[in-house]
Amino acid sequence: MTMLVFEDEMYLWALLLPLLWPSLVDTQQYWLPLERPGDCGPQEFFSSTEFACRPCGPGQQRAANGLSCICKPGYRLLRDYGGANITCSACDTGEAVTQEDWDCIQCGAMNSSTKLLSSGKCACRNADEILVERARNGKLMNQAECQLCDATPMAYTWPNSERTMCAKCGSLFIMSAKSCDCRNLTVADGLCFSSSASVDARIDFPLLSLPVAVTSSWFAEHLLAARLACENFRNITACQALGNMCVMAMGSLRATSGPCQMLLHIGTSSTGSHTNNIPTWPVGLPWIFYNHPTLPGDTRPILEAMALPNTFSTWDAQKRRLHLVLAKYDIRGNFLGYGKADGGKLQLCSDTASRIDSAYIFGTTYRQMCSISISVLQSHFREPTFFEPFLEFEQNGQLYLYALPVLNLNLQDYLGNFINHGSDRRRWVLMRRFLLVDAVWGLGVPSSRLLRFASSLSIFVTLVPGETLGRILPPLLSLRYSEVDLETAGPDSMVQVSFSVDYAMKQDENQRQTDIALAVLGSLAVLHALQKTVSWRRRQGLHLLDLPSVLNFLIFFAGLLANVFFLVTFGTGLYWIIFYKNQQQVTVLLPSEQEEMSFVIYVSCALGLKFLQILHLLIFQTSVDIFFLDWERPRDAAEVTAETSQTSIGVGTRAKSAISIWRTYFVANEWIELQTIRKLSPALHILLTIFFLQVIGFENLALREPTPSLNPPLDTDAACWSRILRFGVCASVWIVLGFLQMGFHSLCYERFIEDKIRQFVDLCSMSNVSVLIFSHFNFGYYIHGRSVHGRGDASIDEMYTNLKKEEENRCSCRGLLPNADVQTFEVATSINMRRHFEAINQPFAMVVPARLKGQALGVVEENIRSYHIMNRFLSAFIDHVYKDVDYIVRDKTTLEKVLDMEIQEPLDKCLFYNDPRHSFSRVLCYGHSSTLLFFEMLLFCVVDLASQDLVLAAVITYFMQAAFCSIWQSLGKRNLAKKTLVDKRFLI
Repeated sequence: MTMLVFEDEMYLWALLLPLLWPSLVDTQQYWLPLERPGDCGPQEFFSSTEFACRPCGPGQQRAANGLSCICKPGYRLLRDYGGANITCSACDTGEAVTQEDWDCIQCGAMNSSTKLLSSGKCACRNADEILVERARNGKLMNQAECQLCDATPMAYTWPNSERTMCAKCGSLFIMSAKSCDCRNLTVADGLCFSSSASVDARIDFPLLSLPVAVTSSWFAEHLLAARLACENFRNITACQALGNMCVMAMGSLRATSGPCQMLLHIGTSSTGSHTNNIPTWPVGLPWIFYNHPTLPGDTRPILEAMALPNTFSTWDAQKRRLHLVLAKYDIRGNFLGYGKADGGKLQLCSDTASRIDSAYIFGTTYRQMCSISISVLQSHFREPTFFEPFLEFEQNGQLYLYALPVLNLNLQDYLGNFINHGSDRRRWVLMRRFLLVDAVWGLGVPSSRLLRFASSLSIFVTLVPGETLGRILPPLLSLRYSEVDLETAGPDSMVQVSFSVDYAMKQDENQRQTDIALAVLGSLAVLHALQKTVSWRRRQGLHLLDLPSVLNFLIFFAGLLANVFFLVTFGTGLYWIIFYKNQQQVTVLLPSEQEEMSFVIYVSCALGLKFLQILHLLIFQTSVDIFFLDWERPRDAAEVTAETSQTSIGVGTRAKSAISIWRTYFVANEWIELQTIRKLSPALHILLTIFFLQVIGFENLALREPTPSLNPPLDTDAACWSRILRFGVCASVWIVLGFLQMGFHSLCYERFIEDKIRQFVDLCSMSNVSVLIFSHFNFGYYIHGRSVHGRGDASIDEMYTNLKKEEENRCSCRGLLPNADVQTFEVATSINMRRHFEAINQPFAMVVPARLKGQALGVVEENIRSYHIMNRFLSAFIDHVYKDVDYIVRDKTTLEKVLDMEIQEPLDKCLFYNDPRHSFSRVLCYGHSSTLLFFEMLLFCVVDLASQDLVLAAVITYFMQAAFCSIWQSLGKRNLAKKTLVDKRFLI
C-alpha cells in the first residue's frame, strides 16, 4: 500500500514539474553569504566546496589550517576518510593517545620517565631518551616506555628530532664534543662546534640610503655555522654556503666579520696549495674572487691573458654560437650541476625561446629590456640560485671550460667606494660567482622586507687585436644590481631590467684611417674653397681682400667640408656593410655604441654645414638682378588696319598701338614656377625610399649581426641597430634612388615628355622677351628670346603661321648670332657696361618710406621711365649699337669649364660664352638638385639615427623640403617684383 502511495505521488510530481519549473527557475538565487575560514568558530571548519562554515563532529575540533577537523586531546581516530570526514572515540581515563593518533595507551607509573602532556600524548622527561609505544613487530605495548640512547664512543647515538628512534650523532658533534651532548659547546644551525667566533649579520643598502645596516635573518641563522664548519672541518657544502653569502653581500669588505672577510681569512690561513695554482682559489674553498680584493691590481692580464682557440663562422650552426656553461649552486651550498646558458637562464625578461637564445649567436649585438613586477621576482626566485660562468671550447679534440670573470658594479671597498665604476681596469675587483635575484638575505625584522635584483646584465666579447683568425679574448660579465624597499614599493610595482651582449674589437686603425681621410679631403676642400672664392671675386669685380670675400670663403668651405664629412661617413658605412655583412668566418666586428658617437657627430656636422650652404643658396638665388627685355615694337595704324581688316580695332584712334605687358607678366610667372622645380619629385623619392627600406627590407641590413638578411623572422631576431650600418644603408638607398630618378628625368622624361627649362627658352622666343640675369656684379646669364618673326604679340592665326614657318625652316634661326641656334649664354660684363646698368637701374632699388607712401606716385612714374630706358639700352647693347659698350661671343675653354671660372677678364668688351647646357639654371633649384638631394638625405638620416624611426624621418624631411620650397617661392616673388617692375599682384 505504501509503495502504491509513493508511486502515485511520483506520478503526480511528474505531471506538475513541467508546470512548476519556470517559476522555480525564476525564484532561484545564485548568491550566497560571504564567509571566510577565519570567521569559523573553534568547533567549526570551513568547507571549500560549500564556501561556508560547518560544525565538526563529536570529539572533534578545528584543525590548524581551518579547512578540516581533528580529534580533541584524549580522543583517538576510528575512521579517517580525509578532510572533515573522520570519526573520533574517547580514550579511558588515565590513557593517552599514541603518537600516530589511532590507539590509546598508558603512559606508565608516576615515578617513571614518561609523562602525560596536555595534548593527550605521552612524552619522555629526559632529552636523551626516546618514547617506545610498540614492539618491533608493531604490536601495541601495554604502556609506553622511555629508553635511553647509547651515547658511548662505541655507539654515539642520540634521539632524532621526533624522538621516536636513536640515530647516529653528526660527525661534527663527535669531532667537537666527543659525544652527542653539545650543551657546553657552541651550537650553530643545529651543529656542534668546540670553538666560537663572532659574526656580523648586518648588510648595507647603499642604494637605498638606509640610516643603519639591516640584519639578515639568513645570515643570523647560518653564517656562524658556515664559517665554523668551513674553517674547522673544510666542509665543502659549508664553504660553498659561505661563498654564497659573500656574493649576497655583493663582495663587500666593509664588515670585518662579514662573509667575504671570513672567506679571505680562511683562505689566507690555509697552508695548503691552490687549485690550478690560482692564488685566489685555495684548495677546498670556492673561487669567489678572480683577483685579490684587498690588493687589486691591473686586470688586463686577466682579461687579455689568453686568446681562446675558438673560431666562429656565420654559416656553421655550431661555430656561430657562444657556448656559455653555468655551474649552479643553491643557497645552502649544494652543487646543482652544469647547464647551458640557453633558455633564458640569465634573462629576467620573458620572450620567445628563439629570440632569447639569439643572444648567444656570435657577432650579434643583443638588447633586451622590459618592466617586471616585484611580485613576479619574488614568486619566481623564492630562493636565489648562484652561477659561475664558463666558456666551453675545444682543443685537440678535448672539451675545456674557461672560467669567465664577473664585474660586480655594486662591489664596495673598505671605505664604501664603488671601485668597479669607471673604465680604470687597474682598480677593478673581479668575481667568479653571481646571482640574479635575492629575496632572502633582506628578510630582517618582519617590518623590513628588501629585495635586490640584477637590473642590468651585460656580456662583453672582444676580438683578439691584430689577428685575422677571428679568435676572442675571455668574455666579461658585468652586473649592476638595484635595491627595492618593499615598505615603500608595493608588490605590484614595476622595475626595469635589461640584458645585453656586446662585441668589440680595437678600432684604432680604423679611426686612424678615418682621420687621414678627413685630413686629406679637408685639405682639398680648402683648396677648392679658395678656387671658388677667387672665381667669386673675379665675377664680383673685387681686387682687394675684404670681409665679404672671407665670409664667402667660409661658406664655400662649409659646403665642401659637409661633402667631406659625408664622403667619409658614407664610405665608412659602405665599408662595414661590405666587410661585416659578407664574412663567413667572423674576423671584424662593428664599433661599439660609444665608438659610434664620433660617427654620429660627423654626420651631424655634415648636416649643419650643408644647411648653411642651403641658406646661402637661398639668399643667393632670391637676390639676383633680373630684367625682362621686351623686343616688341609699337605698330603704326596702317599696319594694324591691314592685319586686322576684319575687325575695327584701333582705326583712326591713334598713330601707333601700345605694347602689351601681358607677355612679360606671363614670362615672369613662368620664371617663378621654375624657381623650385627639380630633377626629381621629393614626395615620390621619399615614398620609394620608405618602400625599399621597410617593405623590401633593406633596413634589416643595419642589424648588428654578421649574417645578411632582408627579412629575418620576427620571432627569432632580437639584434639591435648599428648607427653606422643604418646610415650606410639609408644613404645608399636614398642616393641610388635619387640618381636613378634624376637620370630618368634627364635621359627620358626631358627628351620625350617635358623639358621645362627648354620650354621656358622657347616661351621667351615666342613671347619676344629676353631675360638678363646678374647673379654676380660682373657675371650673369642671358636668354636670347628675340622672336625671329619680329613680333610676339600676334593673333592666333599669325601665331600658327609663324610656328609653321619654323617647322618648314622658312625663317632664320633663333640664336643670337646669325645661323646659330644657341640662345643661352654666360655673360661676363665689363665695368663700363655694369656702370651704365647700375645708373639706369638706380630707381628700381629705391625703397619708399612708409611716411611717403602718399607721394609714391612720382616714384612709380620714375620707375616706369627707367624701365623703358633700360629696355632701350639693353636692346641697343644686344644689337651692338654702342661701340664703348659692346660684347663678343665665344666658347669657354676646357679649363674654364672645369674650374667654372673665367680666365680672361672683360676689360673693354663684355664676353658672351655660348651655353647650350642652360647654365642659367644655377639661379634655380633645378641647377642644385644634387645639393638639395644630399641635404635632404642628411636630414633624413640624422632624424632616423636619433629616433630609429624611418617614418618619422620621412615625414620631417618632407615637411622641411615643402617649407623650403614655400619660402623659396615667396622670396623669389618678392625679388622679382622689386627688380623687374612686375607688380606682385600679377605673380600667381
